[in-house]
Amino acid sequence: MANHDVFISYSREDRPKVEKIAHALSQRGLRVWWDPEIKTGAGFRQEIADALGSTRSVIVMWSRYSVASRFVADEADEGAAREILFPALIDNVDIPLGFRQIQTADLTHWRGNLNDNAFKAFIGAVSDGAARSRGAPDRRPQPAPAPAEPEPAAKQPPKKQKKPKPPKRTRQPKAQKSAYTTTGSKRRLALFAQAIFMAALIAAAFGALAYTSDFVFAAYRPFFVGAMGVLAFLSRYGTLEADRAAGAASLALLPRSYMALILFSLIASAPLILEGRIYAAALEGVQVKGIEGADINGVTLDAAGKRLLTSSDDSTVKLWDATTGVELAEFKQHENWVWDADFSPDGKFAVSASRDLSADIWSTSSAKLIRQLKGHTSSVRDVAWSPNGSAIATSSNDHTIIIWDPDTGEAVRTLRGHADRVTAIDFSPDGEKLISASRDGNVRLWNWRSGGRISTLSIGGEGNDVAFSNDGSMFAAAADNGRIRIWRTDGRQRLATFNHGAAKAFGVAFANNDKTLATSGIDPVIRLWNIADQTLIAELEGHRDASRALDSSADGKIIVSGSRDNTARIWDAVTGEELVTMGHINSAIDLPMAIDTPPVFVSSQAPVPVDFKKHPTEATNLLGKGVLIAAALLLAALIVKGILWVVKARAPARLVVVTVLFAVSAYVGLLIASALPGEALALWLTLAFVPATIFALLRWVWRATILRNFSRRTRRAG
Repeated sequence: MANHDVFISYSREDRPKVEKIAHALSQRGLRVWWDPEIKTGAGFRQEIADALGSTRSVIVMWSRYSVASRFVADEADEGAAREILFPALIDNVDIPLGFRQIQTADLTHWRGNLNDNAFKAFIGAVSDGAARSRGAPDRRPQPAPAPAEPEPAAKQPPKKQKKPKPPKRTRQPKAQKSAYTTTGSKRRLALFAQAIFMAALIAAAFGALAYTSDFVFAAYRPFFVGAMGVLAFLSRYGTLEADRAAGAASLALLPRSYMALILFSLIASAPLILEGRIYAAALEGVQVKGIEGADINGVTLDAAGKRLLTSSDDSTVKLWDATTGVELAEFKQHENWVWDADFSPDGKFAVSASRDLSADIWSTSSAKLIRQLKGHTSSVRDVAWSPNGSAIATSSNDHTIIIWDPDTGEAVRTLRGHADRVTAIDFSPDGEKLISASRDGNVRLWNWRSGGRISTLSIGGEGNDVAFSNDGSMFAAAADNGRIRIWRTDGRQRLATFNHGAAKAFGVAFANNDKTLATSGIDPVIRLWNIADQTLIAELEGHRDASRALDSSADGKIIVSGSRDNTARIWDAVTGEELVTMGHINSAIDLPMAIDTPPVFVSSQAPVPVDFKKHPTEATNLLGKGVLIAAALLLAALIVKGILWVVKARAPARLVVVTVLFAVSAYVGLLIASALPGEALALWLTLAFVPATIFALLRWVWRATILRNFSRRTRRAG
């Protein structure tokens, strides 16, 4: 005679859920054996055997813990052999072999709510099965008494009762089978589908980044896009296989473990994104104040020298009062870095060139977009408005120059001939000629109206900037090797060659009635040269990072410079005095916490400039700061998790590590979004799958190797 209606087989880690199931069954009048006081020893094992042998039904709770328990497997096997097993899946795990064909209740989404429909259906099915089995003969395997065999006739009625096979009827009705049955294989297929879908999304995101910017060279774009998709899939697949290799086949751990890998990868790779510019500057040996806003790529004064346009990495163009430094307007239509901008001759309009493949025409009075010029297939690097206002020229990384009608926005003609990206262009003051500089090392002089090339001159290095003198009699070009050359417009004789004094020369501008040439480069210093005798007149110091662009007023009295330190500065061309400073500043003070209090991932407001040439270790310190702090926070989270686990606060313990990683990643993302353009944020989110893949695959190999070795040792011992 059975002493219990229900025997519950479970792992001690699942006790909170088991306690609710036992209580619900007891409320229905069933006698439940579930051993709330777990002890060890031979006496306890005998007690389990007795309880299991005298029960009418067996419940087994499959979880990521119980699937690895030999005792749970033995108890479930006993229930299956007697056909009184009621399995329930409370975690998304692979059910052990031998039990996958048995109808299993799906409680994977049950969180302890007693009114949950799946929970109530399972309790009802167990109750019904236990109630029906009370009137059935005891099917427990036991030796038959010897005296009972000579009386077969008297025992005929009980034999007839075996035909309905009541133990099979104790299972849930067939109509409910689809509602309760689940298998690990289905879960794995779903996870593989997720991995493929995620890989497609990541490849698409990286493809959008690669094909709309110059981050990846055009020839390598398909390879890198495909590689990112493969890496994204392998990172998910590696996590899946690592958990399967653990023996417990803990598929329920996948979302959390995979999310932890991604978040940790984001934190680990953040310093590479945030400190990349500082580290690159260290290689050049320049002074860097830090990242606080956005680099200024281009500066242009209007004809009167009263207003200034600045083009920036923050995807905006700003209009300033050049005499006071007051911001007058901001143009925000671009979706990527803006390289340069230029005024129309009357100053009523401005045109800007951007990495988003467009050149935009604006109203300077209303800051409204008038029209977009689209036709280039790569980043638009420079733009110039003809002196009479009849044409706009744009140069691009696609090796071409396009002449546009500003009134209609139509492309009039395309100038071809350069073998590499065309970085800079300028109209002659009389509007008859156009000059261009290219990374192919050449300067080309064009008759832009006919599209014919007048001459080609060698710069001596990759071209960065080109400019006509204010009277049009000369033009100069700056090269990536630090040299600047000046030619006469008529005849193209070379008049002078200067060495800027730094590894790279970025900008040139004529000033002081074309007697002076201003040059800028990879260093923060603006240098003024006497063109006649090629001597250095002055060095203008004030910028804290490389000076990317130069321009001068039509009368040559002032010079304006734009720098990577996010500022534009106006100088007196004769005295060298700094007159006005303005910039694209997005200070870290606006963030939720001070930039120099933990967690610190970028020194975006260093109190003083750092000379990396004199202190090269500072770059390494900045680069490693984020990784060290991430490791410290992770260690703290693990300690907190251990404490919570000891005090049996299991639910928060399982979430603490992922929660900390998520919080830190969100903060780092905020820093990146505030300090760098959106492209850097997209790049960071995409490239995080590279370390995530490495972590996942190493985890897979490590866990699988340990388990294989353990299995071999076990077989040898047996």
